Amino acid sequence: MVLPIIAGLGITVAALMAKTTIAACGRYRKLTPQMIAAMNGIKVSYHDDTNNLTIYDELRRRFPNSGFEEKMTEREALLILGIEEHEIDSLDSKMVKDRYRKLMIQNHPDKNGSQYLSQKINQAKDILEKSYLLKK
Repeated sequence: MVLPIIAGLGITVAALMAKTTIAACGRYRKLTPQMIAAMNGIKVSYHDDTNNLTIYDELRRRFPNSGFEEKMTEREALLILGIEEHEIDSLDSKMVKDRYRKLMIQNHPDKNGSQYLSQKINQAKDILEKSYLLKK
């Protein structure tokens, strides 16, 4: 007598979870790279407000004076590879590979580059390749 009730509750819970999962996936597919960037705290701007800034002010604004984060985020990976806010719209695997290749040529340990920086560049490429910001 109790077994059919428990089985019915289990089937009901499983059906509700499946329905919610399908609805969430449908909503997620409609997100644009800009929306995903906003959810991850990455600022995307479409206007250029650098007219009144010196080059040093612009560099300080674009690249914060802080060390690497404990666990690399998409925002930090974009900073490491030099991908700017207005380039997120056109971010694809070719752009990531090109930026990666350019930085690795400059910082490869075999060419007297820093092993630590080359590891961070590799990590940034791996994170962006797995990111939902990337148009495949």
